[in-house]
Amino acid sequence: MPLTAAAPAPTTQADADEATAAALLNCLIREVSGPLGRVSRDAGRIVVRLARATLTARLPRPVHGPSLRLSGPFLRDGEEIGWYEVAEAVAAELALRTGTPNPEFLGQVVNSHEAMTAIVRERAAAPASPLLASEQSLILGHRYHPSPKSRQGLPSTWLPYAPEAGARFRLGLLAVDPALLCGEGDFSPLAGDGLLPVHPWQWRLLRGNPVLRKAISSGALLDAGPGPEAAPTSSVRTVLTADERVFAKFSLDVRITNCVRKNAWYELASAPALTRLLKPLLGADLLGEPAYRTVALADRGLYEGLGVILREAAPSESVVAAALAEPRAGFLPEDVDPLKYWTAYTRAVALPVLRLFFDHGVVLEPHLQNVLVLHDSSGLPSRAVFRDLEGTKLLPGPALDALEPAVRQSVTYDEERGWNRVAYCLFVNHLAEIAAALADRDPSCEPDLWRDLRGLLSELPRHPRLDGLLSGRPLPGKANLLTRWTRSPDRAARYVEIPNPMAG
Repeated sequence: MPLTAAAPAPTTQADADEATAAALLNCLIREVSGPLGRVSRDAGRIVVRLARATLTARLPRPVHGPSLRLSGPFLRDGEEIGWYEVAEAVAAELALRTGTPNPEFLGQVVNSHEAMTAIVRERAAAPASPLLASEQSLILGHRYHPSPKSRQGLPSTWLPYAPEAGARFRLGLLAVDPALLCGEGDFSPLAGDGLLPVHPWQWRLLRGNPVLRKAISSGALLDAGPGPEAAPTSSVRTVLTADERVFAKFSLDVRITNCVRKNAWYELASAPALTRLLKPLLGADLLGEPAYRTVALADRGLYEGLGVILREAAPSESVVAAALAEPRAGFLPEDVDPLKYWTAYTRAVALPVLRLFFDHGVVLEPHLQNVLVLHDSSGLPSRAVFRDLEGTKLLPGPALDALEPAVRQSVTYDEERGWNRVAYCLFVNHLAEIAAALADRDPSCEPDLWRDLRGLLSELPRHPRLDGLLSGRPLPGKANLLTRWTRSPDRAARYVEIPNPMAG
């Protein structure tokens, strides 16, 4: 069975409007109104009682899990409103509930909506490669982020580098004075000796830096012409070379959703160290990051801003899990039994993540964009491949002790923080969305999916965290809306409790 058995559905401006409003309500319900007991259901609609109004949205099907399915029309006190009025109502509620204003918030929501609009307008035909097509299929973004497509700058500045618009471009190459070139590992799959690849968007952002200009004028850095052709992946700043031999993760001095996306110095150093540690545990199911390269000028911002991490290639037939969770993308095979699909999926994805945490103290970040899935000839998941070591952390123990002190400090998590990261990414961000996508096909199956997962987890060796899951303890949910409203750094995001669908 081909993976793209379902043809992608065209995305319209109306879809962008609805996705914006639904994401805001999803976040408000999960993080604020739900915990306050101010959410109810009535005749196929969900009712959210705010301090100064009541918002309702259509609930197209019953839900048994953390991921709601909301659609329009959206009503405020019985009258239909658009996405911007939903955003205004959410902002007013947050200001009252937190006691903190945020004059930037509505602008970020508008920016995200404008980005969706530009992407819908500029959308190109999907590439032939299943991997790259899935990377570039995420048009509307995650349904539990208040501004899932916010991107700093006017669309004209970023559309040439946007995966959702089917971008392809050539990297640049710099010839670097050997005394200034820094790095570790075999970088040859991406660039030869003495050469540093640069992302053209990042180069345009950095080229006015006086330290960089001085290095260019002195001949320490020279333009070495065009590098390999590449296409951006779902993270925007990571690219896949045209021959699909290697990924390259660049820095971008641009705010995308929550963060300015730069390779911090410790992330450059930790990538090869974590690769050496995790490869024996995961083998080919980890896309290692065995090398990095940058330039040592008298400016840490340039050391990080020009840093590039080389990442191993993935099988071209694999697809990004986020594309499976997006019904319009068309990557979820049509003619498979939902429960059989789910059983195979959770065995491939959940078991390796939990065993690494319980047995080795390794905190993976298995959210939807960090996992690639391969399918067998019958359309069932056969294997999961994990990627992106930036969010990988270690609990205190032998594995952590084996690292260099500078790397050790950057990747250390305590057990509570580590479990929150793993449980949120795996169960709430990832598996809940796959379960919801399967339930979109067969709404009656969703309770069975979570019961099946409970049975699978009961096969694992006993662990206090596992016992908590099986006893129905709430799941941790990352509070994207409150993090954005309070303007907290993403690493300081708080968690809220989410009802556990595996309970009882």
